Amino acid sequence: MWSDTETTTDLLGYTVHANLLKQVIMSEQNLPVTIGLYGDWGSGKSSILKILEERIQNDADSKDDSIVIYFDGWSFESFDDAKMALIQGIVDKLEENEKLTENIKSKVKEAAKTVKDKILSMRTLLWFMKSLIIPAGTAYLTGGASIIPSVMSIFRSFDKGQLAEILTSDKAESFLEEALNTNIKENQFSAVREFREAFEKLIDATGKKRVVILIDDLDRCLPEHIIENLEAIKLFLNVKNTAFVIAADQNIVSGAIRRQYKDMIDLNEGQESSRGIGQEYMDKFIQIPYSIPKLSDQEIETYVTLLFCQSMLEKETFEVIYNDYQSFILANKFETYGWANIKALQVIKESEDLENIVTFIVRCTSSISKNLHRNPRLIKRFLNAFELRTQLLKQSGNLDDTNRFVLLKLMLLEMSHPKLFRQLSEWTMNEKGHPTEIKDLEKAASEDDSFEKYPEWNDKVVKDLLNIDPKFSSVDLREIYWVSRDKLVDGMGGITLISAKLKKLFAEIYSKANLSDTTVENKCRSDVKNLNDNELDNFYDLLNDKLFSDPEQKQPYVIYYYMIKVGVKGAYEKFLESFARVVEKAPLSIGGLLKQLLSSRGNDPKLNDLIEKNKILKRFVHRKDDGNLEKNR
Repeated sequence: MWSDTETTTDLLGYTVHANLLKQVIMSEQNLPVTIGLYGDWGSGKSSILKILEERIQNDADSKDDSIVIYFDGWSFESFDDAKMALIQGIVDKLEENEKLTENIKSKVKEAAKTVKDKILSMRTLLWFMKSLIIPAGTAYLTGGASIIPSVMSIFRSFDKGQLAEILTSDKAESFLEEALNTNIKENQFSAVREFREAFEKLIDATGKKRVVILIDDLDRCLPEHIIENLEAIKLFLNVKNTAFVIAADQNIVSGAIRRQYKDMIDLNEGQESSRGIGQEYMDKFIQIPYSIPKLSDQEIETYVTLLFCQSMLEKETFEVIYNDYQSFILANKFETYGWANIKALQVIKESEDLENIVTFIVRCTSSISKNLHRNPRLIKRFLNAFELRTQLLKQSGNLDDTNRFVLLKLMLLEMSHPKLFRQLSEWTMNEKGHPTEIKDLEKAASEDDSFEKYPEWNDKVVKDLLNIDPKFSSVDLREIYWVSRDKLVDGMGGITLISAKLKKLFAEIYSKANLSDTTVENKCRSDVKNLNDNELDNFYDLLNDKLFSDPEQKQPYVIYYYMIKVGVKGAYEKFLESFARVVEKAPLSIGGLLKQLLSSRGNDPKLNDLIEKNKILKRFVHRKDDGNLEKNR
């Protein structure tokens, strides 16, 4: 099994990307700089940031004159003011940095205190003005302490009786806006300028040539928080000797920007400038965009080979292989590091099991690449699922190479063509594990026949699977389907290996999904959002089991909606993946949910493309009306 988190163990050749970013950051003439590290969910952005962090902190040419600060954008989701949370967090980590000597720490601490005072001033003046002004007026009227001196000076120009009448009326807000209009702009510029000056002094106090801030998972934040963090970087933190590297899915961030400035887009509809407002906005913040390229078949073959070596070999043995791979990739970045390279090291004793599994999976590289969108995280999750089902085969007494490899082929069929997967299941159960249909199909595939009798099976990926040995027809497929029963809809058993506690939580949420939106939303926010990665994966399994078994039921979609709304990790990406499998059977009753989701995601083209596949939903979602979630549900 393999962890689904970022790592500095580079099995993808991503060190080259980290080195390129490091070169940019090390050049003093490039600072200050903001770099956008772009890639799809699961593409390896976090790992590149971790490798970059390690390189800067440990390399001789950078470790003594650099400070690296790593932030998970996801950690700011609980703050109402993400902008200030980011700024405060950076200041705190500078103040606490272990690289500073005691003498330097005292200077940094003093400078940090000044910055924190400026943060408090900006928080008061810029973001909470409306919520604090009226209490300040009340304090003045009642003889309390002055909260904002500049505000108090305005209040003193009014008779207390007159002021009391104004502040308690419905005209309070407009009065304050008018009274403060001349002061607010001047004070805003002053506050920002003073903060930037104080922050620069804090950077100088560290005695380092550069402060590198790595921001991860920005695309997992709520749209308004994405904007706030970008604004914080641009307006407040982009000062001398700083470098920001922001890892994000460009499409999601751009969609959040479009949503945030929807009124502006609507106002300028049809104009050239409005169509790319998301990208234009990002261009103002990101000086150097850097996109992670898609993995090649050769890289995926290497990746899978190294994953199994990492899993099945002793740590010391794998380290020898890993170090050899690191040397190999520097000179052969377009070549596969495969089993032949590993055997040549002569560090592996007889390992027939490892050789067999690696050799077989390599034959399936093309199918794995296509079906898993060349995405490292999806590949790892697929292999983890494969390992779990392999263990089930072992427990049932049916584990041998033939069954193991047929299982892998079946899982690839399940992933690429779920309808065919279920059709084969029906044939299998009807004919006691050896369906004649699959024999006919394998014969047709080997002869490159036209598949006239089974046109739905006439697909290149499917044909390739049918041609790979061992054949489906060589085993009792009932045994293989038994360990895949969690994905079937024929009542074979349901999901195993999930805790009773998690099943209880899911059952509670599912039972309320048609009755109480508030309960579902609160449960998603308080319970689901706090699940660890493994628990969350299991929760998704339970949810998809319901969705796939009866895609016309509304409850699974409702749960997905509120998971996305409260910001559950990976919820939107998982929904898109699952929705793609059932969209044609999705009920009209979820139209309102989809409209809300499209709106919140900046009319995401990925979701739009899926909706296009269901003609009834398409007409409903895109009709021109004033429907809202409650009315359409």
